[in-house]
Amino acid sequence: MSTAARPTCSRACDPACDPACDPACDPAVIRAAAALALLVLGALVGLAAVALHASWWGFVLAAVGSLAVLPALPPRWWTLPPYAVGWWVPLLVAWAGRREGDYALESSRYGYGLVVLAAVLVVAAAFLTALRAPRRQRYRKPGRAPGSARRGAR
Repeated sequence: MSTAARPTCSRACDPACDPACDPACDPAVIRAAAALALLVLGALVGLAAVALHASWWGFVLAAVGSLAVLPALPPRWWTLPPYAVGWWVPLLVAWAGRREGDYALESSRYGYGLVVLAAVLVVAAAFLTALRAPRRQRYRKPGRAPGSARRGAR
């Protein structure tokens, strides 16, 4: 049996978060927790939008509050898309209707505006995530300038 010592983690001497010491510091766990929290936040904001969309001030509040999140969050796959998907869930539930045959969404300009707002939110979240996501840097050999001649060409 190996008696190799396991790495110990001391927050007093090592302020950096090390996944070997604390699994909660793993970036994948943090991203998953952030995605879940933003999914729930999006669902709560979407529920408030569905509840308040019948009046003009409620619709404006829903639009401003929902679209203000887009520039506030960093454009990563675990931030904007979960928020937009969470925002859609209460809208789809309200859109499905009830047993009596009526709907929670009004068939007025505010009801249709809410559906358009949800579509704009999802498209904008996907577009901003794809547009502003950091690009991977290609490996370049040291000492070689970009655009310089290739092997054999002098």
